[in-house]
Amino acid sequence: MKIKSIIILCIASLLACCTCTNVSKGPYVDPDLKYVYNDWKDECDRLKIKVKHNTCDLDSIIFGELEKGYWGKCYKDKIVINNSVAAPSDTFLLKLIMYHELGHCAFDYKHDDNGLDIMNSILPAGKIIVYKLFWGILKENYFSRYEVPKTRTKLKYGNSCGEIHIQNEPQMSYK
Repeated sequence: MKIKSIIILCIASLLACCTCTNVSKGPYVDPDLKYVYNDWKDECDRLKIKVKHNTCDLDSIIFGELEKGYWGKCYKDKIVINNSVAAPSDTFLLKLIMYHELGHCAFDYKHDDNGLDIMNSILPAGKIIVYKLFWGILKENYFSRYEVPKTRTKLKYGNSCGEIHIQNEPQMSYK
């Protein structure tokens, strides 16, 4: 009886630790976003980052409608990229948004507004070319922050885990 209780407790503990239900299949990715997601996955593979472990809570990555002013949002179980501001042909813009949202959903990255960064909370529409020019450096910085997850809690801002805002006009900030 005592051994049976210990075995049941061990199994329950193991199941509690392994709550990731999506490990084998990965998230559904909209066909128009597949090439951008695969680019991110290839970078993870190159750096020996386990994609399935980091995306196991993610159910889907889709184009969808978002409130005005958002490029994309990471919810607890999905990423939505705003189909009214980014088209499937916007290769670099989609890559930037995808990396940003996967930064939230897969790596638990927070926004970083100290200089030019993939994880900037505001992406000025007129500065996308600057992100493209410095993509190699930005990507290196992005992945250099990665830490192997032990136990993590997702970011929670209302009902979303993270988002990136559109900024049409440059803002002045004073410190």
